[in-house]
Amino acid sequence: MNKTPETLKRLNYFCLIGFTCFSLFSISLTQLFGGLGGILWLCRVQIQRGWKSVYWPLGIPFALFSLSAILAVITAVDPANSFSSLKKFLEILIVFWVANTLWDFKPQDFLKQTAAGLKFSWLQRLAHKLTNILEGVRTREFFIGLLLITACLSTFYGFFQALAFGVSTETRVEGTFSVYMTYAGLLMLAGLLAFSRLLFKEKGKVSVTLILGVLVFCLLLTLTRQAWLGLFVGAVFLIAVRKPVLLWLLPVVFFFAYTVSPPAVKERMNSFVNLKDVTFVIRLDLWKGGLAVFKDHPITGCGFKCVDTVYAQYPEHAKILKRYLGMHNNFVQIAVDTGILGLAAFVSIWGLYFFNVFRLERQKRGTPYDRWVDLGCCSAVLAFLAGGLFEVNFYDSEVIMLVYFLMGVSLAIDPEWKKQNDYIAL
Repeated sequence: MNKTPETLKRLNYFCLIGFTCFSLFSISLTQLFGGLGGILWLCRVQIQRGWKSVYWPLGIPFALFSLSAILAVITAVDPANSFSSLKKFLEILIVFWVANTLWDFKPQDFLKQTAAGLKFSWLQRLAHKLTNILEGVRTREFFIGLLLITACLSTFYGFFQALAFGVSTETRVEGTFSVYMTYAGLLMLAGLLAFSRLLFKEKGKVSVTLILGVLVFCLLLTLTRQAWLGLFVGAVFLIAVRKPVLLWLLPVVFFFAYTVSPPAVKERMNSFVNLKDVTFVIRLDLWKGGLAVFKDHPITGCGFKCVDTVYAQYPEHAKILKRYLGMHNNFVQIAVDTGILGLAAFVSIWGLYFFNVFRLERQKRGTPYDRWVDLGCCSAVLAFLAGGLFEVNFYDSEVIMLVYFLMGVSLAIDPEWKKQNDYIAL
């Protein structure tokens, strides 16, 4: 029985590594490792009776948001149709799973223990070499580095798609996912992590520059403008923190990127300044229709997927609402689905997230810790929110699971440090 918590801990680490490796390849495997990891973590806490020591960063806003979602389903215009969407809220567990598991993971120790249990000598030698390579690498750097490597590997298939089928609005690069916007969102997050490492860490700049270039180029081939916008916002944030004067170089970078881009990419870039662009006009119409629905259900919303049921009640917007259903904006969508209660809780999650991370960053300043990870995660979350102004990426499981993972990474702290500094997460 004494060995059970240790066994659960090691299995949990395997799940954490599996989740990281497959985030840019497979939603099924990512959900499998995330779900299993969360269950193993909870089982270990229960066996050790360690609930008092569990760390719940953003627990209050997440709880309020979940309650508002439940209330929205109860008061929905079609509760039966709305109920199934509640399962998405289980993904919130990823934040707490990562924040509580990450601090205890030591890459070198894990590899040494794994090598000792391997039967084949060549695998043992490989594990020992990896242990030497990872000497001095801290836990959070290990997982973000692993994520960047797998993200870079995922672009190989993306480039194959571009070469095999060309790049156009009909044949966008989508990687191993069925929707190009999903893949673009994931590349956006990974690209900003790479950019943060490039700006804030001295070692390995050549390799990180190559990874960043590959990720950004593949992102351009998705022709996904909201992801481009998110990348821009996140990059501006990182540059402003590192050295604001470098912001003057952005026009040069944009001009170079525009010059070397394929015609399809140039066409999408040109559409940024076209306020009469068809897709932009469609989004404006959707937001107007969403606002009309919200006005009739202001407190708790009309429930998830409610537009399927109520669109006919709004003749002026019925055609556009029936065709697209989603609002193409996170905040409008949340307002329609969960009302002002859900929207307020939703906004508080992100506000308190940035507050907590910057508070941690300020308290740890001057100590040997991986600052680039915190700032990279912040820029990725900021990019997610910026992209979410034109797409409901919050309901995109692949994207939001990785966002939750990065939130957990940036909020993970050693319990001993937490006690010594009397730190309480909000």
